[in-house]
Amino acid sequence: MIWSKIRYPLTEGLRSLIRHPLVTLASMTTITLMLVLMGAFTVFSVNARHIMEKAGQQPPIEITMELGVYPTVLIEVESALKADSNVLDFQRYSPQENFNMFKSSMENEDLFEDFPVENIPYTYSIRLVDPDYGEAFQAQISGIPGVRRVQLELTVMRFLSKAIVWVNYVTLAALLVLGVIAFFIISNMVRVAVFSRAEEINIMKYVGATNLYIRVPYILEGAIVGMLGALAAWLIVGVTYDKIYEILLAGATPDDFLTLVRTDQIKRLVLMINLVLGVGVGAVGSAVSVRRHVKV
Repeated sequence: MIWSKIRYPLTEGLRSLIRHPLVTLASMTTITLMLVLMGAFTVFSVNARHIMEKAGQQPPIEITMELGVYPTVLIEVESALKADSNVLDFQRYSPQENFNMFKSSMENEDLFEDFPVENIPYTYSIRLVDPDYGEAFQAQISGIPGVRRVQLELTVMRFLSKAIVWVNYVTLAALLVLGVIAFFIISNMVRVAVFSRAEEINIMKYVGATNLYIRVPYILEGAIVGMLGALAAWLIVGVTYDKIYEILLAGATPDDFLTLVRTDQIKRLVLMINLVLGVGVGAVGSAVSVRRHVKV
């Protein structure tokens, strides 16, 4: 009994797809085109946010220690850095390493051969996960005895923090706008399909079919069309992104500044968004369109 109730609307929905191939193709093409557009914007916005986050991790924070600092102080500083979950990584430079880097940056290295290395301090270069944490980190580390100065690019870090927030706002707004546009376009296409079957729906009403009995096959039909369009759009976006990723990031490492989000992550995200929007809009569009024909 339960299977017969499920089988009828599913069978009718599939038959309807076959009986009206042109309308089905038009609806599916519309859904595919809209979801390709939405998928392309999703790829762009996700990668823009990813690049902004990477950029926020690039401006290093430099800690300069006091001259002649004791090894125990260095251990305390490094313990604080390791315990801080917002510290992405850090690098310690000894006085000799700092002196060698300084000499290599000068045109005539021989001028500094007799310079006492003892006059150069230990330094640390730190990268943070979240640039917005920079000022709090500066205050925290400055309180450790033996730390002379904590230097960071506040202007750059504040800009990147605000930029990440605005990228999120723009992404959300654009997805909402595209979602509304997709809903109206797709629902209009489904409405055309329902109009072409208005006589069939009226006959079913005259023989005693309930509103729900009539609606469900059309809702399933819209959901199936939406799913097919979503999968087609996902395939197009996925193949295109694979090619772009392969061309732009040949030989790049994950820590590079201008890197893109991995293809497997993008594909999962786009597939999830496409299925939700495609099936949802197709089903809702069908339900709204068929409603006026089954109203008693």
